[in-house]
This record gives sequence, structure tokens and C-alpha cells, in this order.
Amino acid sequence: MSGKFNNRTLLIVFISLAGILVLTRVFTAKKAERTLDTELVRIDTGRISTIHLFPQAEQGAEIVFSRNGFAWDVSKDDLSVPADKFSIGNAINELMNLKADRLVARSEDKWSEFHVNDSLGTRVVVKEGKKTTLDMIIGRFNYQPPPGGYSGYGQQYGTGITYVRNTDEKEVYAVEGFLAMSFNQGFSSWRNQSVCNLSREQISKIIFEYPADSGFVAQKTDVNWTINGILADSTSMAQYLNGLSRKNHGNFADGFSPLSQPDYQATFEGVNMDPLLIRVYSQVGNDLILHSSINPDSYFRITREGLFKDIFKSSAGLTSISGSVLNE
Repeated sequence: MSGKFNNRTLLIVFISLAGILVLTRVFTAKKAERTLDTELVRIDTGRISTIHLFPQAEQGAEIVFSRNGFAWDVSKDDLSVPADKFSIGNAINELMNLKADRLVARSEDKWSEFHVNDSLGTRVVVKEGKKTTLDMIIGRFNYQPPPGGYSGYGQQYGTGITYVRNTDEKEVYAVEGFLAMSFNQGFSSWRNQSVCNLSREQISKIIFEYPADSGFVAQKTDVNWTINGILADSTSMAQYLNGLSRKNHGNFADGFSPLSQPDYQATFEGVNMDPLLIRVYSQVGNDLILHSSINPDSYFRITREGLFKDIFKSSAGLTSISGSVLNE
């Protein structure tokens, strides 16, 4: 009886140890798999030389970002222009912070569902010299509302889920964030769109040059502004200057070359700043071409609405609270 008991005990112990061993191996394998799944991006931001983007917004046409010292150039076809450094920086940071939230597919037959095939996804290729360190297809985007829905003022913002796949792998992953929205953009969205970026406190003088000698000078004296020596309306001036803090425009006039002097020009001068010159050239009909000295390589196509009205005011518009615009 004692021998049977010992054998039974040994058998139970053996089975228990075997079970523990199996569970340990399964747990370890799953842990390793999770660690592998999260490491989707392995790039050294300081060594990136080019980024090749094939966005669906451009029907898969190639856009190339090239490092130019501390800046970036962006090119498409035969056109190469300065890129918006903030857009490029944000895109690279999103890639660096990319972590797989979960594995959603293991086979090719699911690629089209998550838009991670060549025809539906946005491909991004990162190179360090001749070495490719990332080749990924960014697919479908889903918005996830905050828990409990919307609560008005002070509500929590939702999150985004983007589906991605490394091009040399079959697996599809869900990642948290707005990666698809960040990368699936057209060529113009990546360009330097700056028109003006001014601090209200710095500006002390504005010279408006208009046709038929209708221009004027706005000058800051102590805390007050004058228009050709006449006291300006403080509210109108404050609204105007605040509106100049950051102006961008995305409609480029590539190939334009001025053949005459500008019809309108505004020169902004001030403390600890280089003068900013914004010039406008008339075109056929209501079309105008704008050029800014802070973005010397670009010309923009505008109309007499919007941006033009924001920058080129009439003297009457700045001496009254009505805020009239030029030629109104």
C-alpha cells in the first residue's frame, strides 16, 4: 500500500510540474510575442536622410522628404521646395512613438479590409543613407469616442486607431493615434505655407503702400497707435495685430515670376525682428499673387477675400471700430 501511495504521489507531482512547465512556456511565448508586436519601428531620427511617402491623397504618387542641414526639402516630380519643419517633425515623432495596441490579422486576405495593401494604403519608407530602416503601409483610420460619450464643456477627447503593416510581413496591427491622418496628405500640405508669423508686442510700425498713393503709415507711440498722425482706434488695431500672429496659405502659384512692381505692399517693422514684407501682384480678374519675405521661395494664389482682407486694411478701418477693409 505504501508503494502504491508513493507512486501515485510521484505521478501527481510529475503531472503538476509538467503542467507548470507547459504554462510557463506558453506564458513566456505570449510575452515574447507581445514584445515583438509592439516594436514596429526601429529608426534613428538623427540618421534619417530621406523619407519616401506614397499617400492616397496623391493617388499613390511619390513625395520625397530630404534632410537639408537642420531643415527639410519636399519634392514631387520635378518640383523641390522647402518643407514645413513642424509637419515633418510631428510625423517623425508619431513614428517613433508608434506602439502596436493589438494584432488584428495574420493573413493576406485581410489586408484590403484594413486598407493595408498597395492600392488602399499609404506607404512610408524611411532611409538612413542607402539603408531602408522602415517600410510600412498605413491603412484605415477609426475614430474612438471617449467613454461615456460627449459631455459638453470639459469633455474628454476621443482617440484614433490606425491599422498598419510592415511591407515584408503579413501581420496587421492596430495602433493608437492619428497616424493615417498625419501621413495621408497631399504635396501642398507638407510645404512651407507661412505668410506671416508676428508678435503683436514686437511690431512698432507698419507701412502700407497702395495704388494711387492711397497708402499710409501706422506708428506705435508709447502704448498708442497713430494712423498718419491721427490716433487709431485701439480695439481695431488690437484685432488687426492679433490676427497677424500666424497666417498660412496652401494655394501655391508655382512658376510665377513678377514682371512689375507689386500693387500692394505692407512692411512690418519692430523691436528684435527683421522687417517683414508682404507684396501682392494683380492678375487677370479677381486673382492676386502674394509673396512674403519669410517664405521667399513661394508665391501664393489668393483673391481679394480672406487673406488679402486680413492683411491690407484701409486707414479708415484702423481709425474706427468698424474695422473697414481696403476698397470697401
